[in-house]
Amino acid sequence: MDVVGSMTQSKGTSQGTFFNTKDMTPLVDNEAFRKALDFLKESTKYGPPEELNLDVSDTRPLFASGRCALNLDWGDVGTISVDPKQSKVMGKWGAAIMPGSKEVLNWDTGKLEACSAETCPHAIDGVNHAPYAAFGGWGGGINAKAQDKVKDAAYAYFSYMTQPAQSNADVTIGGTGFNPYRLSQLSYSDLWKKAGMSEDEAKVYLGAINASLNSPNMILDLRIPQNQKYQQVVLDEAVSRFLAGEIDKEATVKAVADGWSELNNEIGKDEQLKFYKATIGAK
Repeated sequence: MDVVGSMTQSKGTSQGTFFNTKDMTPLVDNEAFRKALDFLKESTKYGPPEELNLDVSDTRPLFASGRCALNLDWGDVGTISVDPKQSKVMGKWGAAIMPGSKEVLNWDTGKLEACSAETCPHAIDGVNHAPYAAFGGWGGGINAKAQDKVKDAAYAYFSYMTQPAQSNADVTIGGTGFNPYRLSQLSYSDLWKKAGMSEDEAKVYLGAINASLNSPNMILDLRIPQNQKYQQVVLDEAVSRFLAGEIDKEATVKAVADGWSELNNEIGKDEQLKFYKATIGAK
C-alpha cells in the first residue's frame, strides 16, 4: 500500500485508496496495482537473500548496522539509528516522506495518467505523495464489565504512559514502539539532543514525520469490520506468493480482487461501503 498508494490516491484523504467509494469495488485490477507489484518484485533483487522471510525486528538492525542502505518503516528505525549500542550509522543516515508518483490512476479506465493540476491538486513539483498511516497508531481500551479497581488501574496505566514525563522518553527509544506524536515532540529540543540525535538528523527525521502527518493526501489504513481478513489474509498471502514466484502478476491481481469482493459480499457490501466512507470522511 505504501507503493501503490501514491498512484491510487491523489485528491486527498477522503478519496481513499482501497476501494471505489461509489460501489466498494476493490482498486486492484488496474495499472497502478500491477506497477506496484512490478516494483516490489524488482526491489527483491537488491535486498538480502533472506529478505522475504524478514520482519521489522530483522530489517531494523540491518539498517542500523549499515548492511542495508534503504528501509521502508515506521519512525522506530530513526531512533534505533542514534542508539550507540545498536547503530553504526550515527550521523550517516536520513529519512524522508514516502516517495511519490508522477502518474495516478484514472478510476474509470483503470489506466495511469500523468499528474495534472486537476488530478493531483496536492502534488509537489509534479509528484503526488500519499504517505500511508499504516496500523493507524496505538490505542487503549478498558472492558466496561471489569471490576472498578481494574478499570482504575488500567486508566492509571494509560495516563502514565501518555503523560509528557513518560512519553517524552518513550518516543526517543527505538524499542518502545512509540514515535513522536505530541506537538512538543515534533520539533528539535533538548529531548532529542539528550537522546543522541543531532539537529541535522532531527531535521530530516522529524521533518519526514511532520510532512507525512500534515499531508492533505495522507492514506488512512483500512478500518472496516474484519479488515484483518482483507489485509493480513487475502492481500498478504497473494503478494507473498507473488514475490516467492509461486503465482504470476495476473493471478495475484485476481486473488486480491476476488478475495476482497468475496469478503464484501459475505459481510455485506452496502454496510462495508458505509463504514469505509465514514472512516475516510468521504461523502
